[in-house]
Parts: sequence; C-alpha cells; structure tokens
Amino acid sequence: MAKEFDPGNLVVVGAGFSFNAGLPLAGGFTKELLSLGRVVPDGPSARQIAFIRSFADRVFGEGASRTADEWPDLEDLFTLVDLSANTGHHLGPHYSAADLRIVRRAIIVRMIRMLSQAYRRRQRSPNANWQALETFFEGFRADISAVLSMNWDTVFESGMARAQTLRRVDYGCHARAMMFDGDHLVERPLGGDELHILKPHGSVNWLYCDACRETFWVPPNDTNQVARTLFSRKDWATLSKPKSKPPAIRTPACPHCDTKSLGTRFATFSYRKALDFPMHSASWRTAERYLKGTADWVFIGYSMPAADFEFKHLLKRVQLTEGDRPDITVITGGKDADATIDRYKKFFGDVKGKRFAFKNGLDADALRHLEKIKVLRT
Repeated sequence: MAKEFDPGNLVVVGAGFSFNAGLPLAGGFTKELLSLGRVVPDGPSARQIAFIRSFADRVFGEGASRTADEWPDLEDLFTLVDLSANTGHHLGPHYSAADLRIVRRAIIVRMIRMLSQAYRRRQRSPNANWQALETFFEGFRADISAVLSMNWDTVFESGMARAQTLRRVDYGCHARAMMFDGDHLVERPLGGDELHILKPHGSVNWLYCDACRETFWVPPNDTNQVARTLFSRKDWATLSKPKSKPPAIRTPACPHCDTKSLGTRFATFSYRKALDFPMHSASWRTAERYLKGTADWVFIGYSMPAADFEFKHLLKRVQLTEGDRPDITVITGGKDADATIDRYKKFFGDVKGKRFAFKNGLDADALRHLEKIKVLRT
C-alpha cells in the first residue's frame, strides 16, 4: 500500500488566487458568464447564453430583459434551482425539475468554457499579476506542501505543469488519470513527482460515472472536451434552433464499467451545496487529515464567503481540537483587503507571532514570507 502524503503546510486558494491568471472574481462571474463580446455568433456559447438569459429574465425579471448587474447573486440562483431540481419539484409553472437540471448544466458548461477562454487570454497577454503567479509556481514546494483549492478551475495544475513540468496529480479522492482519444477515454500513464491538490467543490477537468461512481480526471487543456461531454444532443434540442450545424458532442463510455453515463458533480455557488458524492466526501476526509497534520495554513485569495459555512466549520473544528495550533497566513488584495484580514482575525483570533497578513497579493514581501515557511524554495 502506498504511503500517505504527509505535508508540512497547506495552501488554501480561492478566487483571488485565480484572478492573477485572468479569471473573474465572484463579483464579476455573472458578467463574464453572459458576455457575448468574445464568443462566436450562433456558436455553442452564444446559444447557451441566450438560454440562460431567458431563464433569468422569466424567473427573476417577470419576463423583462435584465443586465448582468440586475441578476440576483449566483448563490441565490443556484440555491433556488437546486432546491427544486434535487427534490423533483417545479420552480413556478414553466420550469420542471428536468428543465431546471438542463438550466444548471447549461450554466456549468458555459462556466467551463468561460474559465478556459479567460485563462487563455491572460496567458497570451500576461501582466504583473500573471508574472507574480509564475514566480510562485516556479518556487512552489510540491514535495512538502499540499493545496486545497476552493475553485473549479485548473489554474494551479496548469501552472505547475508549465513551471515545473509536474503533470502527475493526486486529487485525494481516488480520481484516475485519463485522456481523450477521439470519442473514448483512455488511461494516461504519468510519472515523476506529484502535486497533491484537493478540490472539495469539484473541478472542470473531472468526469463522474453515475453508474459505477468512479471519478476520472483529464489534462487541464481538455476541459472543453469535458464541456462537450456534459451537454447532450437532447439538451441542445431544448435550446433555440441554431442557424449553423449542431456543436460537436462527446459521448465517451465510462472507462471502468463501459456505461454511457459520464457527467460531473459540482458543488455550485449555492447555500445548499451537494457534497455527499463519493469524490467530495473523500476530498473532505483528506482535507481534514491535511489540516490536522500541517504546521502552517496559508490562505491566498480566499475571502471565506458565507456560502462556504461547511468548510469554515471544518477549519474551526480542527483549529480547536489540535494541541499544536497552526500558524495562519492570509494573502489577499484589492479594495476589500483590510476587511478580509479583519474577518480572519475575528474567526481565528489574533495571536502575536502566529498570524501573518499581506494585503498586496503575491508581492515581494508575501513571497519572502512563503520562502521562510518553506511553501516556496529559497
């Protein structure tokens, strides 16, 4: 039996971390989700955007067209959809549980495409934030550090593959490495050092089999193939008729049981996250083990939003029950940096010599501190 990884420190990353790579913060997610500025007219994304807008206009605008600024919070939208869809009920007279599941899939697929598009744009036109992230990835000590990402994106995996040619990943939930070969998923043999990263809310490069309950992961640059797998021909048929040919669809069978039942499971922006699926449960168990065993908890770009109350409960429970309390580092930025740091102090306590805060992102001071606590190589 393989020896369990025993990290010396744990790095928790949130949306602010991925913002360095060009991805939107939570406040800008809706605007990017609905943006038609960089999508092909009548292409897959444009059709899904029109469908999602129609749903929001009908449910939240009494039929009137609404801008992204006039949308409700995504937590409200997903919570309403999930409460109805997961219990088999309608949301009003026009949206059955089956309709709502299509709405949810459409939003998720559009998010996968949007995150991929935003990342590629920033990669082609890097700025100072991107360069700071590159410095972080070049020095990150995957041999003694673990990562807990509260995001769906693959910014961390992509960065480590690029900076350190580290492509072997342990997600802490028994996910198997695969790759697309035409319309099939095949084993992806990987060697070398390993990145230990947990994704307790799911990941855009995962596929989950509803039949055998196995989880598979593909390379970060295959996320658009995942999107093509998640939205079926039947789903596309419910959208407005296209003026061009239907988009490409992937229908791979499960590599384990050979059943055409691959989908995904995300803990969406919701106050009622679905966390009881096998890969989520396994991720949470591994997260608890890492939290209990590490001397340093480092939070980068994570604001501890109210919707993440399950995770906050885990943090507080482990903090209070461990004899050796962890040192806590908070690296944040933006106009709300002071408020975020204050939130951490109120939640964890302000202990002299054991609390460290940096409010200008991954600047030189923050990077030097990460070197000192051995998250980064000197």
